[in-house]
Amino acid sequence: MKKILERIKGLLLSIPHDKLLHFIAGGVIASFFAIVIGATAEYCVLFSAIAGCIKEAVDEWRKPGAWSYADLLTTILGGFPIQLFVWIA
Repeated sequence: MKKILERIKGLLLSIPHDKLLHFIAGGVIASFFAIVIGATAEYCVLFSAIAGCIKEAVDEWRKPGAWSYADLLTTILGGFPIQLFVWIA
């Protein structure tokens, strides 16, 4: 059991800080629209995707070539746990 926990810890610590922030931001945005606005489940991840596209577009505008599909995907993936919670509730 200790080996499994150490392996999980190692995997979590290997996640780049930037990707972790994108994941958290996607979750926060999806949570905001699910709780405060009362959006249905289909729209939680949609708002995370829109916010991720806007963020990457701003990055591209400020520094050409800075668009990152990995960052966009990570932001969208951050909305999925919230989507699951909304579906369950």
